Amino acid sequence: MTYQQNSQPPFEQLSDWLDWLENTRPEHEMELGLDRIRKVAERLVLIKPAPFVITVGGTNGKGSTVAILESILLAAGYKVGVYTSPHLHRFNERIKVNRAEASDESLCDSFQKVNDGLGGDWLSYFEFAVLLAVDVFRKEKVDIALMEVGLGGRLDATNVIEPDVSVITTVGLDHQDWLGYSIEAIAKEKAGIFRSEKPAIFGGVETPDSIVDQAVRLKSALYRRNKEFELKEKGKTWSWKGLNKTGDCIEYVDLPVPALVIDNAATALQAIQFLPEVVSRGAIVEGLKASRLPGRYEKVVETNKSGEKIQVVLDVAHNPQAAAKLVERLKSDPVSGKTRALMAIYKDKDYHGVIETLSEVVDEWVVTDIDSPRALDKADLSEAVARYSGLPVMTENLELGFQQLKEVSTSRDRVLVVGSFLTVGAVMGGGSEALPLK
Repeated sequence: MTYQQNSQPPFEQLSDWLDWLENTRPEHEMELGLDRIRKVAERLVLIKPAPFVITVGGTNGKGSTVAILESILLAAGYKVGVYTSPHLHRFNERIKVNRAEASDESLCDSFQKVNDGLGGDWLSYFEFAVLLAVDVFRKEKVDIALMEVGLGGRLDATNVIEPDVSVITTVGLDHQDWLGYSIEAIAKEKAGIFRSEKPAIFGGVETPDSIVDQAVRLKSALYRRNKEFELKEKGKTWSWKGLNKTGDCIEYVDLPVPALVIDNAATALQAIQFLPEVVSRGAIVEGLKASRLPGRYEKVVETNKSGEKIQVVLDVAHNPQAAAKLVERLKSDPVSGKTRALMAIYKDKDYHGVIETLSEVVDEWVVTDIDSPRALDKADLSEAVARYSGLPVMTENLELGFQQLKEVSTSRDRVLVVGSFLTVGAVMGGGSEALPLK
């Protein structure tokens, strides 16, 4: 059947389940809190998705850290379940086992189970998604589950799950209306994923006091960047030094530089120290080399109507901290021509900060809006860009803007697509040819 308004489950097709989910509890309408999901999770025995669970939160770097962990753990021979959000193209991307997306059939089965277990309780879009992931991982009997926090930590749906290791990658100013207007307030919310007497890891350069306070209160051993673990870059290789679960110093030298941000690799290496079995250096090296994540400094090549190959960089950066990392990557990977940006972003983001940061490397801008109630109007985005750079070109939609930039660019230039998952997802695909990452 095809989903119709007011249709009720059960459904036979995943598309109908997803339409029902979006129509009855839109993804952009968030309701934080754990009471609802905890009742349903306990009713369905969906609290523990795997024998070992690592929960990863943070303002930026969550996805990359999860991707690096996944890659290393797969190289070590573990069966790994990964839950992330949001998705770029398909809902199935959020739930993977050994890098394979959950099948429509498996998700339909899990949808039915969770819906049958509601017992009159209501779950949000994100709460539903988390319980689907837990059920899929239990059916697949994964060894390790990697759970990426959606927003904040303390009240996020993933926090109904009991982790064995909790990771916070970084803390920056984002989602202030939900999490608070200072680094300390946001860090306190994120530290809500810590558990009593379980390892807690922080990957940022400077550790907020509220993270330390939460670890002390819970008697959680805290492992901090530049204190309990560190990295040193050495040209084409790098080294890592940290502590294992018995407190002994561990060091890896001459590691390959991953395609993803090296800071997140350092955080991931600290997290694997607490696994039941030691991960070999060989698995670490193999995992670092193989780690990839769509939409994070993803380089592809497109051909324009003149037959010229145009370099395209796709990056979901949507806050100033992520934009600063993107600028670092762009500077270290220069082109001889111009960098032209196509941008669409949500109105609840610090888009002024993102634009100001990116203006350092962007020569020309094309702006548009995206199909979302949260979208920033392209006229407002154009006005913001004009404050920090030249007057941008406004275009009707992402597809048209992307085509325009390809046609005015040459093989000496590059096109940067940036601003949100929805922005990048709308442009990705279509036969683009992958470029090797530098």
